[in-house]
Order: sequence, then structure tokens, then C-alpha cells
Amino acid sequence: MRILSLESKAFWLLGMRIFFGIWLLYAGLYKWVAIGPTTFVGYITSEFDNTWSPHFLNVILSWVILIAEIVLPLWILSGNLPRLAWSMAALFMFILAIGQSILMKPEVYANWFYLVLTLACAALSEPRIKKQF
Repeated sequence: MRILSLESKAFWLLGMRIFFGIWLLYAGLYKWVAIGPTTFVGYITSEFDNTWSPHFLNVILSWVILIAEIVLPLWILSGNLPRLAWSMAALFMFILAIGQSILMKPEVYANWFYLVLTLACAALSEPRIKKQF
């Protein structure tokens, strides 16, 4: 079990890569399979059309969410360019936090936790991949 002999930072980053990557991929696949892209875009646009955010931007951001929740976890799970992957995940979590702030949702705190987590992973990651096993 070479995984158990990894140094602490590498062990933590590997765990985050696997657990966060699988979780985010599940969230993305659920939107595509169980909800459906058209229904999801309709839901997001209906929520945000009641705010100052223009409709075309709401549609674009809905599709960004659908695509990012598939691409980002696959990228994180791959381990390629880990700092960039985690940085993009942190930016995505910031976008989600801003969205919930616009809607005045109290659940926004959860997105801040994910933002801090992904930013910490970015800060601890190497700019390029290092094969651990």
C-alpha cells in the first residue's frame, strides 16, 4: 500500500482529489441524467430572472455550471496540472457563491467552504503533475 506511505501533504491532496472529484462528478452527472439539461437551465434562469442579472447571462451561466461540473472533476481526478485544475475549481466555487449571494440564499456559506477547500488544494498542489504511484 504505497498510498499509506505518502507524505502528509501528498496523502491529503490525493484524498481530496479522489473524494472531491467523485462528489463533484456525481453532482454534475445527476444534473445531466436525473434532472436533464433543459430542465436545469430552465430552473436556474427562472430563479435568476427575478434578479438584476440579464436572461442571456443566466442561460450562459447555467450551461457553464452543467459543463464545469463534468469537466472540472474529470480534470481533478486525472491529476494533470493540479494547481490549475484546483484553481479553476476555486473560481467555479466563487461563481456559485456569488450566484447564491445574488439570490440571497442562506446556504451560500457552504459554497464558501468549498471555495476555501479548493483554494487550499490549489495552494498545496504542484504546478505540474508528480506521479506518486
